[in-house]
Amino acid sequence: MKFFDVHAHVYPDRVAQRAKESIEQFYRHPVQMDGRVETLLMQGQQAGITRHVIHSVGVSWERVAAINTFIAATVAAHPDRFVGFGTMVPSHPHMEKALEDMMALGLRGVKLHPDIQHYDVDSDETMAMLDAIADRGLPVLLHVGDDRYDFSHPEKVAYVLDRIPHLTIICAHLGGWTMWHEGWRYLAGRDNVYADCSSSLFALQPKEAVRIFQHFGLDHVIFGTDYPMWSPVEEVERFLRLPLTPEEQQLIACGNLERLLKVSA
Repeated sequence: MKFFDVHAHVYPDRVAQRAKESIEQFYRHPVQMDGRVETLLMQGQQAGITRHVIHSVGVSWERVAAINTFIAATVAAHPDRFVGFGTMVPSHPHMEKALEDMMALGLRGVKLHPDIQHYDVDSDETMAMLDAIADRGLPVLLHVGDDRYDFSHPEKVAYVLDRIPHLTIICAHLGGWTMWHEGWRYLAGRDNVYADCSSSLFALQPKEAVRIFQHFGLDHVIFGTDYPMWSPVEEVERFLRLPLTPEEQQLIACGNLERLLKVSA
């Protein structure tokens, strides 16, 4: 069986340790891996993951270009293993050009994390950014939910989708980090909404996870590891314990993302 991981963060070696510590501080949870590219390549191969979508999150507009250049260069160095998503912030003073630059680098989507980047997903400024992204046909991998904050609450994401119907969102963490049974109530049942299962299977019983998958539709759920938070090997093992048929496993592990990105694993 092939695996195509939609959710992997990577960092240059010189900043990987600081990035790991920052993630641990934000989530108040130990990070298992070191965030380095070489570690992801090794772990992914060991886990049987054919390809990863890689990305990073810029916390200010000044960091956007450097991060996107790093992601694009990493993809270029390993084109058979990686697909790249760029980063963006709604406060970017040259939004249109930055998006064009992102596409020129060959990046296939945009990763956003409102809770870390500190903006409301339904603000006018954010909606203008999302509208510009949708106009370019780029999918957004969006961190959704956190019971400590309100920046990316599933209800706000639903509001955005109602107003930007041509936007495709991959809702991370089954549409609601730490609010897994709330996210699908707002977000499931939309053709332009996918849910990744990253940073979720550790917290849910297997049957419970599959019930949430079924709410979104098994053709709208995508496998993700959230490296470096988790070991890709352990995430594959968790996924394989779910009560799914082989056909359902393959759809989620690879097929849905291949169809969405038009990229073969």
